[in-house]
Amino acid sequence: MGFLDAFFNKNQIPTVTTILPDAAKKEIWAGRLPILNTDNVFLKTGEKIHLIDKAINLEEKRVKEAAHYGHSGPGLFKGTRYNVGRAKPVEHIEYVQHRGILYITNQRVIFQAKEWGFDKTYKYLTAITPYSNAIEFQFGNKTYQMIVNDGSTIYQALQLIKKRRSIY
Repeated sequence: MGFLDAFFNKNQIPTVTTILPDAAKKEIWAGRLPILNTDNVFLKTGEKIHLIDKAINLEEKRVKEAAHYGHSGPGLFKGTRYNVGRAKPVEHIEYVQHRGILYITNQRVIFQAKEWGFDKTYKYLTAITPYSNAIEFQFGNKTYQMIVNDGSTIYQALQLIKKRRSIY
């Protein structure tokens, strides 16, 4: 990747470094939920944190611009010009990145960030779609696209929590 790639490739996916301890990741893949500690999140009674990792929440923005078509030429008199043309509306999608920390507890999914943070309980979780470097959460009609280091580890942790919650 060179210097000019930043100018020509606007929708380049950033990489996220993990802060999840390797031992916790191994526990998740072994089918056990690790219990992690932090002072940044206020937990409810009986709530435990099972996964902490850096993430980027992508906000999808629709941008409308006008593409101008036409030409102009010199006018009949000195200092004048004539213009012929029109503007056609053009719409495209831009992604705004909001960096933060993703917490997966036994009761909630929490994204702590300066902007676009959220706190959702599993009661409203409709769907999860894992990717190699991202995960997508759907809560009702709202979808959150999160870029993470390893989406499959987060998906595995959520499946273990779902399995444990169905026992109770």
